[in-house]
Amino acid sequence: MRVSALCCICVLLLMGCSSVKTHNAKHGQQLSQQQRLDIKQWKMQGRLLIKSDDVLTANVHWQHNQQEDILKLSGALGFGAMLIELSEDEIVLHNAQGERQSARDIDAFIARQIGFIVPITALRQWVIGAYLQGVPVEQMANGFEQLGWLVAYNEYMDTPAGVMPRSIKVTKGNIQLKLIVDQWEIE
Repeated sequence: MRVSALCCICVLLLMGCSSVKTHNAKHGQQLSQQQRLDIKQWKMQGRLLIKSDDVLTANVHWQHNQQEDILKLSGALGFGAMLIELSEDEIVLHNAQGERQSARDIDAFIARQIGFIVPITALRQWVIGAYLQGVPVEQMANGFEQLGWLVAYNEYMDTPAGVMPRSIKVTKGNIQLKLIVDQWEIE
């Protein structure tokens, strides 16, 4: 089940590589914090890398709407595809063997599975370049620090909705999550 938790974290961290035009944060039509928060529905594809004591990678397809997040992970640790359903109060994991696990305490479930806490609910906002509202935040040159995590945006890409993050790095202590986004669909 530790593998399942790692996959869940990979799901939350997502995204991948491709031949898209990238640039730094100061180029293109930048979206404001409020414009990013107004994005209620999006999809992304990419690759996720998680480093702590182990290194995990996965291809990620992430679909977000106001009710839930659905993350499809493939290639994760060589165990085949995984599906993660994440609502405000529950996480459900379906592994390649058809087994289902669920929990109401999302953070505790992830911590049990992988051995450390990953701010999965915060990642929903961080991945689109927004910080959590009502939670202290310290702005940095290429991102921010929130909940003890450093969130850095190293590359951006143009989308029909404006400039969105392409390379996202989330770190705390020896835990590092890196997401490379290949494609955004903003609805």
